[in-house]
Amino acid sequence: MRLFVKIFICATFVVSFALLLSGYLFITLSHLIAVEREVERTVNQFQQERFALQRDIRTSETGFLMDRSFFRDRLAAANRYGSTDFGMAVYAAYAFFADVDVPPQMIHNELQPEAILSFVDNITSYSYTPVMHIQTVGDAAYIVVYGMVTQNDFTYYMIIANDISYIMTVRELMTRNFLFIYIFALLLCMAVIAAFSGFLVKPVNKMNKSAAKIAKGQYSERLYISGGDEIGELSTSFNLMAEAIEEKIHELSENVRQKEDFVANFAHELKTPLTSVIGYADMIYQKNLSHDHIKQSAWYIRNEGLRLESLSIKLMELIVLNRHDFVLEDVNTTELFDNISGSLKPMLKNVSLRVNAQLACIKVEYDLFKTLLFNLIDNAIKAGAQIIEICGSIGENSYNISISDNGRGMPMSELSRITEAFYTIDKSRSRKQHGAGIGLSLAARIAEIHGSKLTFDSQENIGTVAMVTVGVHNYKGSDING
Repeated sequence: MRLFVKIFICATFVVSFALLLSGYLFITLSHLIAVEREVERTVNQFQQERFALQRDIRTSETGFLMDRSFFRDRLAAANRYGSTDFGMAVYAAYAFFADVDVPPQMIHNELQPEAILSFVDNITSYSYTPVMHIQTVGDAAYIVVYGMVTQNDFTYYMIIANDISYIMTVRELMTRNFLFIYIFALLLCMAVIAAFSGFLVKPVNKMNKSAAKIAKGQYSERLYISGGDEIGELSTSFNLMAEAIEEKIHELSENVRQKEDFVANFAHELKTPLTSVIGYADMIYQKNLSHDHIKQSAWYIRNEGLRLESLSIKLMELIVLNRHDFVLEDVNTTELFDNISGSLKPMLKNVSLRVNAQLACIKVEYDLFKTLLFNLIDNAIKAGAQIIEICGSIGENSYNISISDNGRGMPMSELSRITEAFYTIDKSRSRKQHGAGIGLSLAARIAEIHGSKLTFDSQENIGTVAMVTVGVHNYKGSDING
């Protein structure tokens, strides 16, 4: 069952019960007040008639025990008619009995026979104190007051019956009117309850729609419900939950992306050392090399294998674990560039690699920085370069390295995007050369670890220059040429 229906039914039941209870109490109390007023009036009337009868008996010399005409004339002269607030006539009827026989003898009676039967049977048990009760005869209702009148050794029994049927009529009229008012008020309240139920449920519906959008992947969905009540607090909690979910999903997506990047970068970085390993192994297999050449080739194979092992761990730390606190060690530029030239020798079949750098001791993470330079050189080879030159110069507290080539070059408009992951300028050429557009992206991240930034200067059909700066310990006056 919908929340709107539950609120509507519960509120309607409460209002309906409250209206019915209020109407019942109001009609019942009004009826009781009217009856009590009539009882009081009838008792007062009984006392007045009794006092008047006692006075008449006391002033009479002989009494009027059986003088029916006296009672008839006397009661005819009395004002026994009244008026209610509703304009209805009220009539009081009398009956008198003389205590001369058993049962007492009736002297005067204005009551219907069935109205006095219950009194006549026990007439002798009446006390001096008036007795009152309500009796129904047919459709009529009476307040009956009866008691003894004693004076000058004479005893009479007097009964006054006051018709209160108009009170019953008023009660029925009030009940009918209340039913009409109740139905009208209930319908009006149901309309108001429906409006308020919709107002109360509206924020919940908004939350439900927002939750459904989040379930479909729209994690940026938020609620905008103002107020300091529980709904407002729930809205705030909902937004906090949505933010936590969005952050968690982003974190999971980032982890997936990092793992994919790691696999892609690792596969990309396998190419250079494997090419060196395969190239040197092929040389040993196909050519008759001297012992020194075989030993040198085996050294390069072993060196590249060890670098590949170390590189796999460091790439995982860099890409998957987002580590940026790699230890930078002092590396001799002569050893670094000689090792790069030797490792790339199998790849440089039709390419001339030249090194023109000042000798220095630079602070780098050896394996990662070697990967950076390999990627820049590999990018130059893919650009169709015939000549690639590595230059190194000592600056103010830095060592500037540039790799220039005479390849195809790049449009100036593309330079700002070439370090984006998986971005390639010439898609068809990249597929033919098995490129994925991740080499320069990885190189840019490695440069950041060294506190530097890759910069490029390129002209189409002329060539490209890639530059990076690292920390240095200066070895003055020395150059590397190769």
